[in-house]
Amino acid sequence: MVKVMYASRRLLNPEMYQGGGRKKNYFEGWYFRLSDESGSNSIAVIPGVSMGVSENDKHSFIQVMNETGRSTHYFSFGFGEFSYSRSGFSISIGRNTFDRNGMEVDLDEGGFSIKGRLRFLDEVSFPKTPFSPGIMGPFSFVPFMECSHGVVSISNRIEGTLNIGGREVDFTNGRGYIEKDWGRSFPEWWVWMHSDRFESEDAAFMFSAAKIPWLGMRFTGFLSFLRAGGKLYRFATYTGARMKKLEYSGGTLEIEVRGLRHSLFIKGSCIEGRTLKAPKGGRMLRDISESLSSDLHVTLKKRDGTTVFDGRGRNAGMEIELEQ
Repeated sequence: MVKVMYASRRLLNPEMYQGGGRKKNYFEGWYFRLSDESGSNSIAVIPGVSMGVSENDKHSFIQVMNETGRSTHYFSFGFGEFSYSRSGFSISIGRNTFDRNGMEVDLDEGGFSIKGRLRFLDEVSFPKTPFSPGIMGPFSFVPFMECSHGVVSISNRIEGTLNIGGREVDFTNGRGYIEKDWGRSFPEWWVWMHSDRFESEDAAFMFSAAKIPWLGMRFTGFLSFLRAGGKLYRFATYTGARMKKLEYSGGTLEIEVRGLRHSLFIKGSCIEGRTLKAPKGGRMLRDISESLSSDLHVTLKKRDGTTVFDGRGRNAGMEIELEQ
C-alpha cells in the first residue's frame, strides 16, 4: 500500500523523486537557476542521480555552473549518500539539501568551493491539475518516454548568501527558477532557453524543443511558457500549438510558434557556453554546452496581430544541441 501511495503521489507531483524502484539505466536531476538582485552573479546548481547497467555504476552528483567565474564543477558522491522524501519534493546528497523552499550546500573539491544557505520565497509554482500534473500535460502519463521534463518553480525570490570560491555573494532579493529532467537519456537533439530578466518585473520565459523517440517512432515535440502581466501563456505540442520555424545560424536562433489564440516569436543570441555533463543510458557520459549569459527577444501576439508582450530577456540560459 505504501508503494502504491508513493507511486500515485509522485505521478501527480513531478517535482518529487521519480526513480524509486529504478536500478539501472536511469538518471534524474533538478536544475536550480540563481541570480543576485543586479543579475551580475549567476549560477546553476544541479543535484541528481546516475545509474548505469550495474550496481557499481551508480552515483549521485551535484554540478555547479559558475557563470561569473566562467567555470563548471562536478562533485561525485556515492549513491547511498542520496536520500529523498516520499511525501514531497525534498532531497539530500551528503551534507547538501534541496527543496522548493531553499537549499543548503557545502561543497569543496579540486580547488573550488561553494557553501551557504538560501531561502526561496514568494514562489510562483507551475499550475497543475489531476489530468495535467505538470508542463508535460497529458504526456505525463505516457509510458516509455526517453526523457521527461518538469517545471517546479516559475520564479521565486531569494534570501541568503553563498560563499563561492572564497567570495561572499549576497543573493538576497535575487531571482530563482527550478526545473528538472528524468529518464534514460537526453534527446538526440534539443534546444532550451530560459530567462526571468525582462524589463517587466513579473515576466519569465522558457522554451524547449527536442526530437523524441517513442515506441520505434520519432517526433519533434516542444514545451514553452511565458508569464507576463500576471498571466501564464502555455504553448506545447499537446495544446495544439505548432512550431512553424526553428532556424539556427551564426549563433542566432529564431523560432516561431503558432497557438490557437496567440503566436510566439523568439530570437536568441547564444553567448559562449560552459561544459556540463548530460546523461546517456543513465550514465553522465555526454558533454554539452550551456550559456547563462545569452540574450533573448520574446514577442507574444494575438492572432489578429496585436502585440501582448514584447521584451528582451537578459542573462538567459541557453542550450543548443542540434543535429550535425
